[in-house]
Amino acid sequence: MASGEKWQRLAEAYRAMASLGCRPAAPSDGLGGVSVPELESDAEAREYGQRFLKEEDKGVYWAGCTDFRSLRAAIWALEAFRLMNAGSFGGEAIVPRLLRMAAEEYEREMGLSHGEADD
Repeated sequence: MASGEKWQRLAEAYRAMASLGCRPAAPSDGLGGVSVPELESDAEAREYGQRFLKEEDKGVYWAGCTDFRSLRAAIWALEAFRLMNAGSFGGEAIVPRLLRMAAEEYEREMGLSHGEADD
């Protein structure tokens, strides 16, 4: 069972994603569209947290398949994720660099100008 602090971090992470329009626990129309436009933050965050913790307990996270254009960015983001899961060992300088490389590559491949994805 997760501690109160861990649940709080999961909820904060979900709400931050939701503020960007990324709501993986929102009810869906099955075609990628969210069927509930208003954020039901507590319920969604709780559902997302439960799913995340199950994956974490198993040590297996669902990621799907990459779009060919995003392959390099996905590899760098995935390796950053793996390094973060390994704990504190000196990779602290590598993780931010991999994530920046992934973001820049993704924007380039998707035809976005720098920072356009933030708009």
